[in-house]
Amino acid sequence: MNIHNVNFVKSAAKIEQRPLPLMPEVAVVGRSNVGKSSLINTLFNRKNLAKISSTPGKTRLINYFMVDEKFYFVDLPGYGFAKLPKAERVKWQQNIEAYLRDNKLLKLVFLLIDARHLLLKSDQDMLNWLTYYKIPFSIILTKSDKVSNNQLPISIANLKKSMPGCRIVVFSSSTKRGREDLILEIETLFS
Repeated sequence: MNIHNVNFVKSAAKIEQRPLPLMPEVAVVGRSNVGKSSLINTLFNRKNLAKISSTPGKTRLINYFMVDEKFYFVDLPGYGFAKLPKAERVKWQQNIEAYLRDNKLLKLVFLLIDARHLLLKSDQDMLNWLTYYKIPFSIILTKSDKVSNNQLPISIANLKKSMPGCRIVVFSSSTKRGREDLILEIETLFS
């Protein structure tokens, strides 16, 4: 798949504010600071397409990126950021859940999990949630370059044991490892 044109379209607080025209969507979800923005920039070969921050909780809205006038790639706010006021965390969670649960245009979710901290409770909750609502997803292990070559296969095996049959892609924005796998997965959706 050759991606020629990717543009930021809109930020929305709720699914009802999504951009027009309505098109299929691929979403990325994960904990705060798991590397969602870095994945977007690496995937689309654009250094500053999605704003990167070392501060957790930077993405507070649903961000829509139009890809080749065919589909939206959607960046959801990170979950699990404890430093926000509880009311705001609950609101974020409700918006994420409403987006995922009520979205008939959603074709695939990339669930990002930090390879250094496999399956935290909030990640397990999201996995259970996606499974319960039968939302197609793949697990993307981010920051794989920060895990030793000995530890990574063990981590993958443990994850496969807890989620049998789930597709797992090992990814690094620094080395671009896994980029082609993600592009192929998206290409398969739209071919």
